[in-house]
Amino acid sequence: MKITKLASLVVVAVLTLSACSSNESILPVEESENALKSYKIKRDATGAYSIDLDVDENVKTQAFKNEETNKNEFHFYESDNLTSKKQSKELLIDDQELSIGFVDNRSNKKSNISIIDDNIEMAKKNLDDTFLSEYSITSNEDGTYDLDFTVKNQTTVDFVYNQEANIYEIHLEKGKSSETTFSRNFTKLEGEVLRIDFVNHLLNLSSKSLSQRSFALVSRKPKISSYDGNDN
Repeated sequence: MKITKLASLVVVAVLTLSACSSNESILPVEESENALKSYKIKRDATGAYSIDLDVDENVKTQAFKNEETNKNEFHFYESDNLTSKKQSKELLIDDQELSIGFVDNRSNKKSNISIIDDNIEMAKKNLDDTFLSEYSITSNEDGTYDLDFTVKNQTTVDFVYNQEANIYEIHLEKGKSSETTFSRNFTKLEGEVLRIDFVNHLLNLSSKSLSQRSFALVSRKPKISSYDGNDN
């Protein structure tokens, strides 16, 4: 009788351990927190670009230019040393395109943003022909983006969503508006591309006839695209 009871206890113990092992195997694995909390890309009134990074504590940042892809890359690693959470860096546009990639080695996430715009030398030459004074685009931890921008006096601003092209358009043209500062929030769905275009309607001064002069010339700059992974 004692042997039978002992055998029963052994069976119960084995079943209990098996159940615990099974339960542990199906527990969800917690995702690592993002090393990069947010970033802000700014273009000032001179046309110069810069980026501000907000990283988590004990995160090391490595920045370099990928010569093969012509992309400014920022890699984020776990570090045992105390590092600054706020970091800034100037950015240069090559051939009217600014391409930036973020590689988070803690969460294994990749994200990218590209901007089509004039480089600083060209921007200085075109200051009189543009409506946009300065702007910034900020990524948030919840997947949204804040766009803040300032236009010159006497500029009208219209917000349009181009459903066919899936582009948020900000139309600028000469007008009588006194408002110069604007802010908008955009949501980027995972796996999709967020596209924002500034659409400048310029006066066609090449026409000899005053009656034919109209806001016929359209310039789409800056053009902002944010996307995940390696491809856009």
